[in-house]
Amino acid sequence: MSTDLLIKGLFAGAFSLAFAWVVFTRYDGEIGSESSTEGGQKYLPLIHGALLPAFILALVLLGLKFYGTAPTMKMALTMCFDIFLHISLYYVVLIMVLPFLRKHISARACAMLWLLPNYLYITQQSYMEIPKPLFTLHVSSSLIKVLALIWLTGFIAVFGWNIIRHLAFRRKILKNAVPVTDSEVLALFQNELEETAVHKPKFQLVMSDNVSTPLTIGLYRRSTRIILPKKSYSLDELRLIFRHELIHICREDSWAKFFMMFCTAMCWFNPLMWVAMKKSAEDMELSCDETVLLEADESTRNQYANLILSAAGNDTGFSTCLSASASSMRYRLKAIVKPKKRRTGALIVGLTFFILCMTCGYVSLAYGEDTGVTTIFRNHNLTEFVADDITVTGGQYTNGIDNVDAEALTEYIAGLRTQEMTGNYSYSEDDKDLSIWYNSPHGIVLVDLHTEYIQVIYLSDENDAWYTYHLPEPTDTSPYSKR
Repeated sequence: MSTDLLIKGLFAGAFSLAFAWVVFTRYDGEIGSESSTEGGQKYLPLIHGALLPAFILALVLLGLKFYGTAPTMKMALTMCFDIFLHISLYYVVLIMVLPFLRKHISARACAMLWLLPNYLYITQQSYMEIPKPLFTLHVSSSLIKVLALIWLTGFIAVFGWNIIRHLAFRRKILKNAVPVTDSEVLALFQNELEETAVHKPKFQLVMSDNVSTPLTIGLYRRSTRIILPKKSYSLDELRLIFRHELIHICREDSWAKFFMMFCTAMCWFNPLMWVAMKKSAEDMELSCDETVLLEADESTRNQYANLILSAAGNDTGFSTCLSASASSMRYRLKAIVKPKKRRTGALIVGLTFFILCMTCGYVSLAYGEDTGVTTIFRNHNLTEFVADDITVTGGQYTNGIDNVDAEALTEYIAGLRTQEMTGNYSYSEDDKDLSIWYNSPHGIVLVDLHTEYIQVIYLSDENDAWYTYHLPEPTDTSPYSKR
């Protein structure tokens, strides 16, 4: 096992243990009750849904500022290809095993499984290199541009449509909304806030005739609104409604929905991603139901089930609502009225993230085609590059270059067909033909020639720029030895 793979395993293991601990410690026994942290709110987020989107946005903005457009686009392509191809496949598998998981582990764990890819960005860091890809997909330069344009158009359309749809829905339901003024209702709401340990809430409780079910809308606390329809509820029903919506707010489930929408926009080409977005919303509601009814008696469960049945509505955009979708109604009511004893799912969550992290990055995309004179020597005169030291696997040539036809070897490298490739790899010595150090007016250049790949490090560049290219044809440097 390479050192880089070991380090990756250690980081993946540390995060996996952390996720498992989060699931396990927030339950009492196998399902138990949530416990508030001292001085903090009672219900805590599973995983914040903005982590991966924020990281990618920051990466692009910083790249544009410090490296320019072309390097940033290559960097973004690497991240998007690696992570979102993996996410797309991961959600396909999760959809397949979801019925089994819902029967045996807690709804909280099922909801958390949808959010685990938020931390896949850690696999893109320098310390998370892997030995080499298992699969390399080859795409021509002209085709990659067409595919990139089609993908970008789809992403903008899906992402933009969902944002517009959310804003339009928000405007519609809040158009005639008015603050709740009933003192009894406000007192009950305040009591639930105190029970949840939410101090100085920035969100508001309003009433609107444009909704038919209680719901919460908004990503930020200041803009969040808990909206009640203009209908009569008993105090017991209101208590359940408030608890349901406050759990959603505290867990930041609206951000979780934003994350799933972002992933769907990035992977819009995968039809099952649209199914995954709906399934994840169902698990968030199931998780919320599970928490609302912790240690509840049969009477309360029946009342909650009747409340859901009477609350027909929808949760368009980044909103959460009490009502159940038709597809999940039967399962949700069954889980409420006749709950089964389930495991916390802590081990499943931890193991899933470990596998997810360790398997990311093993598919690379090789695109375009050029020659070494452009990609390696940057179209400079080859005579400017003087071989200073040549190392081969298993030893070093006498005096560095005495037993090598350095000029012929340089011309051979310059004539190699090369392809840009995504990924961050630290190839082993086993498949390396040689390493050659060049001195040039442009600085020191290190070229590592592998059987199917070539790595180039420009030590003169400000941050020791490192590039990896795929070689469509296997290398053979034996003719250039003088031995």
